Amino acid sequence: MTDFAPEGTYGGGATQVLTERSGAAVSTDTVPAGALIVARNIGVGAHTIILACNFTVDGLAVTSRTHNLAAAAIKGFRVPANYGDANGRVAMYVGEASQTEIKYYVIGA
Repeated sequence: MTDFAPEGTYGGGATQVLTERSGAAVSTDTVPAGALIVARNIGVGAHTIILACNFTVDGLAVTSRTHNLAAAAIKGFRVPANYGDANGRVAMYVGEASQTEIKYYVIGA
């Protein structure tokens, strides 16, 4: 499992270097709760990014959040802070095969 830390602190207008990530398969990547994700689909088909929810309400599991990306789409979304596990990490993965067609950046809050 790859545990990606957020990159960049954007106070004061400084330029930050970001690392492009890809290949988020089931049970392989985690991102910090509260991080901003910017994702792009370089494939010709649609893909779904799934954020696993790590908490329950009255003992019931909460449905994971999904983000749909059409071919060539670029989207940004925040990882809900309350989705984090005890270490503040959230599993993130692409629901279809060809996970490497999704490129993404993990940006600090």
